[in-house]
This record gives sequence, structure tokens and C-alpha cells, in this order.
Amino acid sequence: MSILLIGALGLAIDGGQMYAHRQMAQAAADAAAQAGIMSIFDGTNATSAHPFGTGTPPIASSVCTTADARTPCVYARNNGFGGTSADTVTLSFPATVSGVTLSSGNVPAFAVTVQRTLKTGLIRFIGAGATSTITAKATAGLVGAVSPSCVYALDPSAQNAFQATNGATVALNGCGIAVDSSNSDAVTVSGASTVTASAISIVGGDVISGGGSMTPAPTTGAASVADPFASLPSPTVGACNYTNYSPGYGTWALTPGVYCGGINISNGATATFAAGTYIINGGALSLVGGTTDTGSGVMFYLTGTNATYGSVNISNGANVTFSGPTSGPYMGVVFYQDRTITSSVNATFSGGVAMKVTGTLYFPTTSVLFSNGSSVSNVYTAIVAKQVSFTGGTSLQYDSTGMKTGLFSKAVALVQ
Repeated sequence: MSILLIGALGLAIDGGQMYAHRQMAQAAADAAAQAGIMSIFDGTNATSAHPFGTGTPPIASSVCTTADARTPCVYARNNGFGGTSADTVTLSFPATVSGVTLSSGNVPAFAVTVQRTLKTGLIRFIGAGATSTITAKATAGLVGAVSPSCVYALDPSAQNAFQATNGATVALNGCGIAVDSSNSDAVTVSGASTVTASAISIVGGDVISGGGSMTPAPTTGAASVADPFASLPSPTVGACNYTNYSPGYGTWALTPGVYCGGINISNGATATFAAGTYIINGGALSLVGGTTDTGSGVMFYLTGTNATYGSVNISNGANVTFSGPTSGPYMGVVFYQDRTITSSVNATFSGGVAMKVTGTLYFPTTSVLFSNGSSVSNVYTAIVAKQVSFTGGTSLQYDSTGMKTGLFSKAVALVQ
């Protein structure tokens, strides 16, 4: 009888201990998973002194050491797990999570598994082992709704806020157009131009003439759509690293920094832009005259005063292939115009330009103009601008993940 009483008492004591440790382990796993996915979302997982979750998927799992400085390991340890040999904290990177729709990316989800080996007490008198293991797991992921549109004209009242003229062909494959102007002529399509999209919504009205067409028929009187990048932070503009950068003919390798007076690549030059943020403080990003310009993971921030601002000028046969960052606050944004600019200088793409820009052209207070045979070729591109005008051919692909253009409601959450 006494053995049974001891066993019952041991079950109660050891069971309570195991339950308490299990709850603490779950809290530690939750905290580590959330810290990890936030670091991945912000891009600090790759840029910190202690990176994790980098490389080409599938990414191998790893185990934290007792003094591991990687973010999720620190969070697990700060919550009481991972500081001794009795604990095992494992980091893993699932590509999918059952029952959850994740935004795609190199690391759409991140999991932390916490284990602790406990010594048993009185329960051993009824045959239990000398130790028992408790386990907790948490999975956090990138979630969020993807915007159905890939072209936004934000001006609230302008005539011709969106226009396609002179035989322009605008094909948006799988995504829509949102025009915020309440003007009765907010959208103009004329001169045998054609515009096709998944949907076309206009706060005001449209004028279609001269053989122009829009498919499907626009929805007029629609509700206004908010600027999807209204909360995008502006980078800090520091001292000039380069002034009036214009190297002339040749092959050039550019690095991120502050370019005061702009960047001018011309006369058939070849320019390769290393990944990072390029701040154009006054002057223009000018790629003209048969140049070949490439950059992966690049973001161009266009600023200055209204007097010095030069925007973007890509023209005269330039061949441009850019893609935006794949993580961090500027994920999917290639061009970002300072919101304080009220200049009449617009972003222009003209004269036989062949552009493959994977990412968003964001010009919230100025216009984007495509003309004279310039085009964007069937890539994941979005345009968010005050006004948008086409007189050339453009074919944009819908980014159903929102990750290539940044057009998704950015959020992270515990998903399991």
C-alpha cells in the first residue's frame, strides 16, 4: 500500500513538474520562432554577425549550442532553454505547413523544437525511468494577402491619371489596374491602344476613343485604393560617397552608397550594380545610349530637393535587367521616389528600351511614362505612381506571391 501511495505521490509531483516544464518549453519555442521569422522577414538573419536560414533551399536544420549567438537561440535561452546540456534547441526551415497558406520566399516558415531531459523522482518507485523528456515545437511563417493589382495610379483628381495612347499595348497577365482619380476622364485609352487586365477599377470615369479598347470593361465609381507602400520607411541619406558619377564608355562595377548628382551610364557602357541600396541625392539615374545594365537585389532611392531631383531616365536602346531585394523592408521594390518630392520631373522610359525589372516602380508623387517603343517584357513588375502613361508595349506578369513586387500585406505569425 505504501508503495502505491509513494507512486501516486510521485506521479503527482513528477507529472506537475513535467507539465510546468512543458509549458515553459512551449513559451520558449514560441518566442524563438517568432524572433527568428521576424529576423528572416527583416533580412537581419543574413546580415547579422551570426546568420541563420541563408542559402538555397532546402536549408538544413541545426542545433543551438549553449552559447549560440543566433537570434532564435538567444531567445530560447533567454526564456530558460538551451543553456545547459540537458536541453536541445533545434532550428528547422519547413517549405510548407499543413493547413496554412504561406507567402513564398527562400524561407516561408521557421520552426523551433525545444527538448529537455528531466530527472524523475518518486515515480521511479513504480517502475518509471530515471529521466523523462519533454518536447515543445513552434512554427512561425510569412503570411499575408497579396494585392490583386499590379498598376496603381494614385492621383485623387487628375485627368488622364492612367492613359494608353498612340497604339500602345498594355497586357497585365493575371493582375488588375486601380485608378484613384475621381475625374470624369481619369482613364484615357485612344489611338487604337489596347489595355487588358484581370480587372480595372476607376474611382472616376473613362474615355475610350479612336479604336482604343479595355478588357474587361472598367468598373467606374469604384472605391479608392490606398497606396500599398504608404508605410514604407525611407532610408537615411548620409554623406556623399560619389558625386556626379559618370564614368563614360567601358565596363563598370557599382556598389551601394550615396550618389550625389546622380548616376549616368551612357555610350554603350556596361554597368553591374551590386546588391544593396543606391541613394540618388539630386540628379537622375540615367541609363542611356545602348548601355547594358544589370543588378540583382538592388533598390534605388531617388531624392534631393525639388530643384535638384532628376528621377529616372532610361532611354535610347538601354538594355536593363534589375530585380529588387528578396527580404527586408524594401523587399520587391526597385525604384523608390522620396514622398516629399513635388517636382514635375517624371520617371521616363523611352526610345526602344528593353527592360526586365522584377519588382515595383514606386513613384508616389510623380508620374511614370513609357513611350517611343519602350517596354517591360513579361516579368513580375508592378507600377505604383501618381500617374501612369503608356505609348509603347508593356507586358507585366502577376506576382501571385507578392514577394517579388512587395505587394502583399506584410505579416508574420505563429502558424503551428
